[in-house]
Amino acid sequence: MAGRHKDKDIQAAIEYALLRGWRLFEGGSHAWGFLYCPLQERAGCRVPVWSTPRSGFYHAQDIRRQVDRCPHTNQGPG
Repeated sequence: MAGRHKDKDIQAAIEYALLRGWRLFEGGSHAWGFLYCPLQERAGCRVPVWSTPRSGFYHAQDIRRQVDRCPHTNQGPG
């Protein structure tokens, strides 16, 4: 299992994405990690997960929004 983010709201958003087929890769240049959509091609969506955003709540909300708007995700929101 992947590591856990220290912010509970962001961790919940990560789990939300994983349940919808997204993949988490920890590490990166300035990010804690990246979420990649189910389309395993260069054209797939990529969402950065920041380690210390100004607001964990709003960053988590943005992650969920981007997951829901991804045209490559098989499951819809909910």
